[in-house]
Amino acid sequence: MQALEHLYPLLQTPRKIVITMHQKPDGDAMGAALAMFHFLKSLGHQVTVVSPSNWAKFLNWMPGCKEVLDYELYTEKCKELINNAELLFCLDFNSMHRTKKLETVLLEAKCVKALIDHHEEPVEEHFEYGASDILKSSTCEMVYDFIVQSPYRDYLNLDMAACIYTGIMTDTGSFRFAITSAETHKAVAHLKALGLEHSIIHEKIYDNFLENRLRFIGNALLHHLQVLYEYNTALMAIGKKDIMKFDIQTGDTEGLVNYLLTIQDIKFGALLIDRVEERKWSFRSKGNFDVNEFARLHFEGGGHKNAAGGRSSESIELNIQKFKEVLKLYEADLA
Repeated sequence: MQALEHLYPLLQTPRKIVITMHQKPDGDAMGAALAMFHFLKSLGHQVTVVSPSNWAKFLNWMPGCKEVLDYELYTEKCKELINNAELLFCLDFNSMHRTKKLETVLLEAKCVKALIDHHEEPVEEHFEYGASDILKSSTCEMVYDFIVQSPYRDYLNLDMAACIYTGIMTDTGSFRFAITSAETHKAVAHLKALGLEHSIIHEKIYDNFLENRLRFIGNALLHHLQVLYEYNTALMAIGKKDIMKFDIQTGDTEGLVNYLLTIQDIKFGALLIDRVEERKWSFRSKGNFDVNEFARLHFEGGGHKNAAGGRSSESIELNIQKFKEVLKLYEADLA
């Protein structure tokens, strides 16, 4: 996998380009894809963003989001675009399996593939060009670097800035996570100097939900929160019944796991949600407890040291049982 800087010469000639990201894209994945979309369009390329699945409604305000194609809704059109592409940008995922149903199409594509990601253990053999930097706050910060380090840094505009800020803000927990660096703040300062109004973006992301989500969160905290003080751990498991009762949609559970870490002395928070096709885990931690390793070893997942996800085809009851058994192995680490 060659360094991204070697990709710049390919951008001198108009090309057919597809940008994609992981399934159920969050603010960082969608922000990175749309920032790159606007940047490449400004260079005269023919660009399409393909999402492997649907996304949270609170992202729909983002510049260019209406042009994103959902692979599950426009399968044949997306396949044709990818098969005819000359260049494919893969953003915010370290392995093609993170794109679920889109995986085979991407692997079989004959075009040049480029990776920009900040997760651990990238499958580099799938890409001709790329950068994977776990020390970066977000993929959006890496896209910012890609733009400003290119010969076209003056093309950075407010649409790109809004998309980049969205990803940086969401993946840093509004700049409170340890991964937030001096370089992160410098990037945001540059975006602000361009005229970015950050408070509006914050409102669109965090103050833009329906009443049912707030009631769902209250119900979850009241009825499904377990605090395991002997392991400084909090666990919450949400069944299908509550998902249906409160009409929970994609994105409505975003950030719910972070509530668990607001409890005094809690170092490890785990959220389990019973989805139709599988059970999904979200893990968060404080300090040195590595949830990326925890997820990889026990729940078919991974991510970052303090934020990771997992999955299981077992029932929600068996998942809870396994979690509590596995947790005993980490008593010393969580003390």
